Amino acid sequence: MDHHIRLTDRSWDSERHLRHVDEGDWCQMLDADGKVLDGISGKPGVKGVKEDGTEMGCDFIKMNPGTAFPLHVHSGDHEIFFISGSGFVHIGEKDIAVRAGHVIHIYAEEPHGVWVAKDETEPLVFVAAGHPHKDVDSSDRMQHPPHR
Repeated sequence: MDHHIRLTDRSWDSERHLRHVDEGDWCQMLDADGKVLDGISGKPGVKGVKEDGTEMGCDFIKMNPGTAFPLHVHSGDHEIFFISGSGFVHIGEKDIAVRAGHVIHIYAEEPHGVWVAKDETEPLVFVAAGHPHKDVDSSDRMQHPPHR
């Protein structure tokens, strides 16, 4: 399935609307400058079109020990549900410890980053859900934070 096709059909379809973390291939993720994030990969999840024509969706992300997303913002609010492993979400001046089972809400305009300590023994795997949805390998999934 090509996850870059814009969906307009609002009828439920298991090929488009049901995904398991063990299905499919992991792909490279890019920072706000289009640079590959070493040790961080993503996998398309599911997405759909709301009645107003905008997309919402979620994707799987895997971060190896010692990796970090740089400080960034998004075009919309998002929520992250942690499936396995442990790490930190940096928001404001705080590093918030997270582990499997946690879920966190992050406002679009709030600069944040996610990181995993070098001494962790397993990757941090999570589902990132947002509106509007940006494909997991998109170069515009993240934007640089405004100067504060």
